[in-house]
Amino acid sequence: MRLAGKELPDVGELVIGTVRKIADHGAYVHLDEYDVEAFAPIHEIVQSWFHSIRDYVKEGLKTVFKVVSVNPRMRVVEVSLKRVRPEDKERKMLAYRRKIRALKIIEVAMQRLNRPGEGALKVLWLLEEHFGDPFKAFEEVARAGPEALGRLELDGELKAALVELAVQHVETPTVRVSGIIKAASIDGNGVEKLRGAFEELARALRGKFPDLSFRVYAVGPPRYRIDITGRGARHVEAAFNEAKNILQALQKKYNIIASLQRLEGG
Repeated sequence: MRLAGKELPDVGELVIGTVRKIADHGAYVHLDEYDVEAFAPIHEIVQSWFHSIRDYVKEGLKTVFKVVSVNPRMRVVEVSLKRVRPEDKERKMLAYRRKIRALKIIEVAMQRLNRPGEGALKVLWLLEEHFGDPFKAFEEVARAGPEALGRLELDGELKAALVELAVQHVETPTVRVSGIIKAASIDGNGVEKLRGAFEELARALRGKFPDLSFRVYAVGPPRYRIDITGRGARHVEAAFNEAKNILQALQKKYNIIASLQRLEGG
């Protein structure tokens, strides 16, 4: 089954391949995403002359290769193992696993609607076109709701099924953004005024972002810390920016001076 939206890979592209056969001159590799056979010459596998090709690959091995040449007319693809850096391998394998997971969700949705399974690939390619990583579409749905799929050309029944599955099975990673509030009261009763301002800040944020958690506490006057935690980096960042706006509005009400600065790495 061809997972990719195009028939052949591009030169320089990282691909997932399963070693099918090893010969003296190289290895024959099935490119899983394209459902085509490729060849990895021995000099693109073995890194030193005193090693055997079997020191690097074995039949059945699934790993990451880099495309070094493509002949579209002959449908001949040549790949390299030794040109793949460890970090590239890790990133590509993760992307592949996420694509497979996205496809499984789509296939379940198609089954629930009694639709032909071959249509799942078209949906996968559509999500990939709009989100880059098709699984990201379901993470966005889990975080932001059905509107994440609003601009896609999918019928309502299918969108509803995809949204339901995303909410049931996909978790977005927890993100925390922290900042330092420098605050002081202009007149007397400063402790009470700052406490009131911070309590109102937290209430206002919870009202606008009920799915996030907020904590404001003293580091050592006049420095206070705010932690905002939740799922979805953009959502948490939006809450942090809103905290700045709310804090600015509270200064006049409580007769305080306050500023909020992002705490890098916090």
